[in-house]
Amino acid sequence: METKQNTCVFASVKQFITTENNGNLLIQCGLALFTIYILYKFFIGGRKNLPCRPVRDIGVSPASLGTGPKIDCVNPATGKSMGIVNALKPEEVKKCLAEAKIAQAEWATTSFDERRQVLQDFIDMFIANENEIVESSMKDTGKTRFEAMFGEILTSCEKLRYLIKHGEDALKPQTRRVPMLMGTKSGRLEYHPMGTIGIIIPWNYPVHSIISAAAAAIFAGNAALVKVSEWSTHSKILFEHLVRQVLSKRGHNPNLIQILPGMGETGEALVRSGVDKILFIGSPGTGKRVMKAASDNLTPVILELGGKDPMIIFDDVNLDWALAIAQRGCFINLGQNCISAERVFVHEKIYDKFCKAMADKINSLTQGPPEEGHFDFGSMTMPAQVDKVESLVQSAIKEGATLLAGGKRNPKYSKGNFFMPTVLSNVTEDMTIFNEEAFGPVCTIVKFSSEQDLIRMANGTVFGLGCSILTPDLKKAERVGSKISTGMLTINDYGASYLVQDLPFGGCKESGFGRFNGPEGLRGFSREVSVLTDRFPIITPVPRLIRYPIDPAAVGIIRQAILMIYSNGLTLKLKAGLNFAGKVMKNPKLLL
Repeated sequence: METKQNTCVFASVKQFITTENNGNLLIQCGLALFTIYILYKFFIGGRKNLPCRPVRDIGVSPASLGTGPKIDCVNPATGKSMGIVNALKPEEVKKCLAEAKIAQAEWATTSFDERRQVLQDFIDMFIANENEIVESSMKDTGKTRFEAMFGEILTSCEKLRYLIKHGEDALKPQTRRVPMLMGTKSGRLEYHPMGTIGIIIPWNYPVHSIISAAAAAIFAGNAALVKVSEWSTHSKILFEHLVRQVLSKRGHNPNLIQILPGMGETGEALVRSGVDKILFIGSPGTGKRVMKAASDNLTPVILELGGKDPMIIFDDVNLDWALAIAQRGCFINLGQNCISAERVFVHEKIYDKFCKAMADKINSLTQGPPEEGHFDFGSMTMPAQVDKVESLVQSAIKEGATLLAGGKRNPKYSKGNFFMPTVLSNVTEDMTIFNEEAFGPVCTIVKFSSEQDLIRMANGTVFGLGCSILTPDLKKAERVGSKISTGMLTINDYGASYLVQDLPFGGCKESGFGRFNGPEGLRGFSREVSVLTDRFPIITPVPRLIRYPIDPAAVGIIRQAILMIYSNGLTLKLKAGLNFAGKVMKNPKLLL
């Protein structure tokens, strides 16, 4: 009877499903249920019971109360002053640190959910204030709207998104193995906040550099003191207000992130102030001085010190494709990039075609003040850097290089820091421009024929930050890339690894050491604590073998244990095991 009823039920269900309208209805119901599940998962189920903190007064940042030398904030594209900001004196830097410590003590007790909430607020802040942030960067640096949008907004949002999604995983305790002799114990590695991170950034990305380092620092539970360059200080006024607004609205101490204006004296004061770690991004010369100053307090440092990155282009590439990547590698942000492709190595078979095509393209592009219209290139930021680029280009020409494009200050805009995008061919490894970082809009093209010569030349500078290789032959790219002294290798692209925030960023040789971005960057802002504890909730007795006074038989037992565990060969292990057992049987009390 039961079987007949089941058969009837199954038949009825089958008939219902196979009926066209009913089948469609089932599909619609399934989609509706799936949609409800997704909405619940991401909009309701993902919500946490976060503490409701009262809004705080935004107050005034201690970093905005400087009484030191006046910094005239000049728009590098127009030469016009945008206002005066006072640098911080050394004693004022210490006051900033004292306030940061108070804020960090509170912040360290927050959960990762609260920290994610603040970082999402930062993303919302970038989106809501996109135009103001972009224009502040344009006026501070002379870069175009595109460069500001891409380099300040997009990269910052991606950094924050990565931390929100994956930051907690990087900082979770890690289980570590224990040896057989310690079988009753378990080991783990924990990541704790360090305290306050001192961050010194350059002028090329004045907004992104602040939030990239500061967001990682606070996600790891720290406070952040960010010293900005005197050449891009004006944007700090807007950005500091926005950051403090986010923190205070969520009920957190707005002094958690402070943006310090100043020159060399302020930077040195920050290094010597007693912060718990320093991240410095800048030139090798200044980086060495930072390291020396930090050594007085044994303050650990991360140094990212620029590069002379090679871009290698083999003869099997599509020329138009390779040109597009090389142009971006050489001229993005007008070459003011630590990972700019400063040396473009091109195979001799396509060398002449590549040089002509590169020069034709660059000669066809436009340059001018971003506020006056749409241009492909804006101005450089730092006047002294224009002088350096001009000197390097003129030296290269005297040393035998061929000028194909640019090579001089733009005569149309004498008031701004305009150096024309430049293409040099016939560059050789004995030229000054081959070895010194230009940090400007110069494409130096070097001919190569054999892989052996290529690798020698690519490794022929004191730098080792990044490297790009263009070829459809991935085995060749991997083979050559493995022989380049570099911290980052990108195949068939340029600079893309920076948007892959799970990859650490940093170099070797005089390009520095330590990493930011990725799990390594977060952990670099953390204090590592090794924890060894009991595996089971019982107290393990201390064997008589290792108690004082030491029994004379203990040495022989330990010796046989060493041979049994560490000897190479089964026979030796068995022999030692038998001897161990014999000695233990004679002295059983020693293992109790």
